[in-house]
Amino acid sequence: MKKIFSIAIDGPVGAGKGTLAASLSKKLGALYINTGAMYRALALACLKSGVNIDNEKEVEEIFKKNQIELKLDNMSSKVFLNGENVSAEIFTPKISKAVAPVSRYAQIRKEMVKRQKDIIKERSVVIEGRDIATEVIPNADLKIFLTADLEVRARRRYNQLLKKGIETTIEEVLKDTQERDRMDTEREASPLTIVEDAYALDTTNMTIDETVEKVMEKLREKNIA
Repeated sequence: MKKIFSIAIDGPVGAGKGTLAASLSKKLGALYINTGAMYRALALACLKSGVNIDNEKEVEEIFKKNQIELKLDNMSSKVFLNGENVSAEIFTPKISKAVAPVSRYAQIRKEMVKRQKDIIKERSVVIEGRDIATEVIPNADLKIFLTADLEVRARRRYNQLLKKGIETTIEEVLKDTQERDRMDTEREASPLTIVEDAYALDTTNMTIDETVEKVMEKLREKNIA
């Protein structure tokens, strides 16, 4: 196994990026980083301040006034907003609806990527998000693009929310997933895309164990695992 390695996981909402990243992190002894948590913390700050999330200048002002940090906790990371751990608070449907609008602005993405690059320096990492292989770590040892059918992703997301005690409907989650896909792929700044050398994996008919094993096979080919 390489002493220091990096695995970049991109893909749309509900594809299973977080579950895969967490599993790989434990197997490989690497740091797991969820970059989306930083954008969710910004969305939370915007909602708390009552600003118009469709107004770029207002969102940028909130970004400047609030401190968003990823702090390492054992083999994972926690997100803090002004010194408060908001890792649990940022995964509600309300935040999910707001995160795509606030994360589309170029200047905010530029600064977030800069912070993320600083965090992963000289560490073995499994890092997931939507611009990891294109912006955050384009020289990753393995680039994965994870996807699944829309209905499957919405069902997974729905089940995740229920487990967290968040009441919603499958219809609402499906609608939100469709809208998030549209905004992620159509935004001007770092849109969700598949890089040419990515390992594309459709998990529609796969369990998490099967997905992890597929990726482990690739890692063994590259002498990473």
